[in-house]
Amino acid sequence: MKKNKIARLFASVLFMFALPVFAISGAKFITPVVKDGKITISKAELSNHPLYVNYDSKGITVQLIAVKASDNSARVSLNTCQACNPSPRAFFLEQNGRLVCQNCGNVFKMDSVGTPSFGCNPMSIPYEVSGNSVTVKTSDLDSFAEKFKNWKGPVK
Repeated sequence: MKKNKIARLFASVLFMFALPVFAISGAKFITPVVKDGKITISKAELSNHPLYVNYDSKGITVQLIAVKASDNSARVSLNTCQACNPSPRAFFLEQNGRLVCQNCGNVFKMDSVGTPSFGCNPMSIPYEVSGNSVTVKTSDLDSFAEKFKNWKGPVK
């Protein structure tokens, strides 16, 4: 009986540590070109799964989450948690079709990306949707670089 409990506990711990690896195996990462002080994300690249968008702000990776919401709108947020930052694990990975904070475990729908709110959720950033693209000013990304100084999320 005791061996079964130990085996279940070991399996649970192993699963918890392996989960982030499984969550990023199908993830898509891009590093868009900076042009005229903006990065541009094609709406055609968006789906109901997160697109992780990397931007280099003077040696610090600032990462965005971009998705197509259930209403087909393009949504963008910073891939860090308002409440958990500056923890190195204050980032979100997709698990079972939802975003999960890798620091505290809170779970969010993809529709929460890009919506202003407070607490544990993907941090909002200004962005513009026009035609077939989404743009974010690099000055806005640079202003949030300090939030990513200790960040240890996946970048590829």
